[in-house]
Order: sequence, then C-alpha cells, then structure tokens
Amino acid sequence: MKILKNWYSFILVAILLTSCVELKKATLYDGVAPVEKVVLPDDISVIVESEIYDEDATDVWGLEKDLCQEASVSDVAYSGKESLKITWNRDAKGCAWSGIGIGWDGWAGKDLSLIMSSVAIQMYVRTQKGKAFGLPFVLTLIDYSDGMGFLYTTNKYFERSSIDEEWQKVVVPLKDFEITSENLDPSNIKQLQIELQQSGSVYLDDISLVFFEEQPQTPWMVEEKLASPISMPQSIFDDEFVNGNGWGLASDDCKTIEWTDVEKKSGDKSLHLRWDKQGDNCRFNSFGVSWNKWHPVDMSSVRESVAFEFEVKMASGTATSIPLKVGFEDYSGAKVFASLTADLVEGNSYGPEWKKVRIPVSTLSGKIDYKKIKQVYFDLTEKGAVYLDDFRLVAL
Repeated sequence: MKILKNWYSFILVAILLTSCVELKKATLYDGVAPVEKVVLPDDISVIVESEIYDEDATDVWGLEKDLCQEASVSDVAYSGKESLKITWNRDAKGCAWSGIGIGWDGWAGKDLSLIMSSVAIQMYVRTQKGKAFGLPFVLTLIDYSDGMGFLYTTNKYFERSSIDEEWQKVVVPLKDFEITSENLDPSNIKQLQIELQQSGSVYLDDISLVFFEEQPQTPWMVEEKLASPISMPQSIFDDEFVNGNGWGLASDDCKTIEWTDVEKKSGDKSLHLRWDKQGDNCRFNSFGVSWNKWHPVDMSSVRESVAFEFEVKMASGTATSIPLKVGFEDYSGAKVFASLTADLVEGNSYGPEWKKVRIPVSTLSGKIDYKKIKQVYFDLTEKGAVYLDDFRLVAL
C-alpha cells in the first residue's frame, strides 16, 4: 500500500508540473484595486448625438459673406445633396476674425466626458480648385460656461499628403485637444467652432463623431519638430516675417505696409509703415506675425523676463511718441498692447535715425491668456510713417 500511495503522489506532482493550470497571486488582500473599464456601446448615438453636420445647416452659424469670408451651403457634396462651401482670406482689409460654428443637436449640451479618449471628429474635405498642402483650421470645442479646448489641424490627421479636388477623410482625435488651459468642461459641450487661418477655399461635409483607436503606423510625413518658442531670443522679423507666417502686408487708401530696401538697420530690408486712420472708412489698420507656425505658445513662465526689442526710424521729423501699438493676441481674440512712448526708446525721442526700442512684456496693458498666445500683434492708430527692423523677443 505504501508503494501504491507513493505512486499516486508521483502522478499528482507530474500532473501539476505538466498541466496548463497557472497559479496567480491573489489580489484580495494585496491592496491592488481592479481598474474599471468603460464599456462602449456599438453606436455613439447611445451616448451623444454623433452627427455634427450632414444635410442640415440649421445649427451652423457664420454662413454669410463679409470682409473675411464667404460661407454658404453648396450642392457639391461628398454624400447626400449638400456640403458647406467656405472661401476665406485673413489678410483681407478689415478682417479681424474668420470662421464658422456648429451647435449640433439643436444646441443641446453634449456630454463627451466618458468618450474623450475613444472618439474623434471626422470630416470630409476637398478644395474648390487646385491643391493645398495644409488645412489651416483651429478646431475649438466650447462649453456652456465658455470654457474651450483647442486643436490645430496639422497634416498628420489627413488621409493623403495634401488637400485637393478629391474628397478625403480628416480624423482628429478628441484626446489631442488642449482642454486644460481654458478649462473646457467635456460634460457640457455647446458647439464646435472652426477658426479659419491664412486663406483658402474648401468644401466640408459629413462632420461627425466616430469611435477612434490609435493604430500603429508609419507616417507618410514626419511632423516638424519646432524649436522651443520661449527660448530667447526669438526673431519675429528682419528681412521677412519669420517662417513666412505673417499677415497684413497691404496697400490701400488707409495704409501701406510693405518691405523696402530703401532703409534698413541690418540685412537687406526693413518694414515700411505708412498709415492714416482718420478717414471715415479706416477702422482696421493692423498686421500680425506668428513665430511658432500658428501653434499656441505658452508664455506664462517667461512673461516677466522677456521683452520686445526692435529698431525704429521715423520717415521724417521727431516726436516723443508714435501712434503704433505693439502686443500679443491669444487664441480667444483678446489682446494686450503697449504704445510707443518716449520712455521706451533710447534718447527718449523718435526721429529720422535708427533707435532701439525695448518693451518689457510685463508692462503690456490688458488681460489675455498667456498660455495660449497666438501672435505678435501690431495696431496702427491715428497717422504716421515709420520703418521697423530687427524685431525680436529677448530676455531681460
């Protein structure tokens, strides 16, 4: 019997060693809490209305013609009978802002809080004519407390390398939106706003929310890695706007803003400004420059330690001030400025020779979100004529 018992023990050990049974550490008392996984339904509409725009433009605002844009409903559609047709030019005279908005689902509050990491905004887009190598949209989710989340539609969201006359899908994950700086409440979304940058002409159709899961892929284009926008100095313009990302070069009855080689402090050119805002129709004499290729810049950590620095020369005469304001605009459209007063220029006066101006950013008047700086903004008031050169952001 003893031999038989030992034989049974040997068989039992062999079974345990060779079986597929896996013994795991129990977690009942080890303090490890199970992670609750959100179970998503097969249809997004169970959670939130997924159709943002398809055949009905009732909830769309901005379908009009003004100084900046012409937007309307078109019969050139990806599917169905209608699409949105938009042509815009942010450099147009008098253009302060351009865009449209969609308060889908009859402007009801939309709760996206449980699906921000699992859903994307999908849209179909094509040019009206020709080819475009970018889609300069700033997509903005806005809640009912005016909190906002931002995203710039870079090429990595495209189906192909460029936007052309063939419809293509653009998919933008909600998880990529910056939602903390403007305190977006994803549980009470009011609308999707599309801010239009630069210029273009496109059709948009079938804008919707879709389930999204990141897939490993080899990108057709490696997204450019930009240098730190708060590492000083930062050139804004010298012989041209940095990266070509400026607007406002124009000549009309109210102003002339142009590059010239007649006068320059260094390099080959300077920026020549001549303006008279005192006419009846001269309400908007401005220009601007993005030094981070229109990506938002967080300057909150350096605003007390940097300054604008540039060279200025009057076309003629002398003065203790120039009716030109310099400052920033953020992505909500708020602005801060400093006027060119005597205390900012060497020698405390402006004249027909080049003089250095330095404006500490901390002295700019107004309130903006320094975590979402959009551009350096110049506002021409009253009447004047000057040259500007070597415009930079520098450390104090």
